[in-house]
This record gives sequence, structure tokens and C-alpha cells, in this order.
Amino acid sequence: MLAARKASHWPKAYFPMFETAAPHIFALPPGADFPAELVAGLRERMAGKPPEAMGRVMLYLNTSRMRRRVEEAFRASAPGFLPKLLLVSDLARDPRLFLPAATSPLRRRLELTTLIAALLDRQPDVAPRAALYDLADSLATLMDEMQGEGVSPEVVAGLDVSNHSQHWARTQAFLKILTPLFAGSGDKEALQRLAVTRLSAIWQAAPPQDPVLIAGSTGSRGTTALFMQVVARLPQGALVLPGYDFDTPLPVWNAMDDSLTAEDHPQFRFRRLMDLIGFDAGAVRRWRDVQPPDPNRNKLISL
Repeated sequence: MLAARKASHWPKAYFPMFETAAPHIFALPPGADFPAELVAGLRERMAGKPPEAMGRVMLYLNTSRMRRRVEEAFRASAPGFLPKLLLVSDLARDPRLFLPAATSPLRRRLELTTLIAALLDRQPDVAPRAALYDLADSLATLMDEMQGEGVSPEVVAGLDVSNHSQHWARTQAFLKILTPLFAGSGDKEALQRLAVTRLSAIWQAAPPQDPVLIAGSTGSRGTTALFMQVVARLPQGALVLPGYDFDTPLPVWNAMDDSLTAEDHPQFRFRRLMDLIGFDAGAVRRWRDVQPPDPNRNKLISL
């Protein structure tokens, strides 16, 4: 809706890939050769445009391995320009965002070790001294997850867990350690989320005139899902989802509205992404008219 209302105020793309209003959500089925089909679909959509048009496409990929395979697929096909192959995990390195340098993971763990040691001095019954470094690793991992999901220690501390009061009291003691470290944090996940926020503001003020695609991600991480929402709303933005089950019946999609009962479903991440962006299963289009190696097997597994 936002894209439809503001489309008339956006500058026209140099080499548009999409003529319809956002969001543009595409997918490839399970079993398809995702990198090869992604490249083939890109070439089809850019056919008839000047050679340099492909070089203006920004393609964000989920892993270094995926980027390597996409590059190999381009080089194995007809000669031409490569798109800008970027990694979702490298957003914080964008020089336009003026982000501070990331805090060293080792430094963060040493800081946590010092804070936990002080806590154990005051409350020796909380945990044995021998667990000091394991606790620092666990807290560092928890901190990464909380920053990636945009959850502050105050939110976690406010959870109602009265049935586990004794255990929760110890947990809160550890969470209090994290609170001062969240303010102005330079951890990788915190900077990644800040990068998405700043990039969103830049693109909202001046949307890219060239295609911006995210391919291969499911949005399982909070920051990635946030970035996918930003790109999906761009006039020339699109998502290409991997392993999307086009055989899943609509009642099954509708039944996945409760994360407590549906999170184990293989397609739940896509349903969650639908809710965040504001589209439904019927809006997902095939990136290419390609079938998996064994369509009947896919239908059986889906069933």
C-alpha cells in the first residue's frame, strides 16, 4: 500500500525490471538449482536492455558460497556484465552509512568474563567458578541473538515466568550484566541492525532507480527479515525466496498464524515473512517457470 501511494513521487528507473507496484515476491521450488535458476531469471528479465543494465543491478545474497555459485553461473553463460554481488551479512560495511568499527568478539567476551566474575564474587551460589568462560560464551551468544532480533534486556526482564521464579531470578542477574553493554553497542549484530535502519532512511528519501534484489534468504534472522521488508517495498525491489512450496494448500498457510504451534513447519518462515511485509501465499510468483527434478515427489513430501 505504501509503495502504491508513493510510486508517482519516485523517479523513474534507468532500466526498470518491474512495472507493477511493490511488493515483488518471487520464489523457486524445493529441489531447483537455485543459483543457476536465479541467474537465468535475471538474464531473462534484463533481455533487450543495454549490456550495462545488468551491472547496475544490486543483488544481495545470503552466503559467500551462494555468491560464488551465482558468479560461476554468470561466467558459465553468455558473456556480459555481472550485477553487483553483495552479501546481506556485509551491510554494516557500506561506507555510505558511516558506522563505527565493530567491537572485537574477543574483547566482548573478556568484558563479559570480568562482569560475570564480579557477579560470582557477590553471589557465589549462582554458578561454579569453573563455568566462568562458558557463561561468557553463552551470554555473548544470547547478546548476539537479542541484538539481531531487536530485543533489549528490559523486554526480556519483563517476561512473565512466575512458574520458574527461582531459575528466573538467576537469569535476571545475568541479564543485568548485559544492560550497560547494549547502550551504543558496537557488536556485529547491533551494527547490522543499525545499518538496515540507516539504509532504509536513505532509500526512503531517495529510492534506488536500479533493481535491488535479495535472493536465497528466508528471513529467519530478525535483522535479515527487517532488511527484506525494506527491499520488498522499493519500487524496483524484489525478493527471490528459496525452497518455497507452491504445493502447500491455502488452509495450511492460514493455519500457520500461531508461532507456538507452527514454528516447526518447514514453510513457517515464509508465512512469518508474509505477515511482516503484508502479502499472502497467492502473491508469491514463480521466478521462472521451472519444475523441480521430481514434481510428484515434491507434492508427496508437501502432503
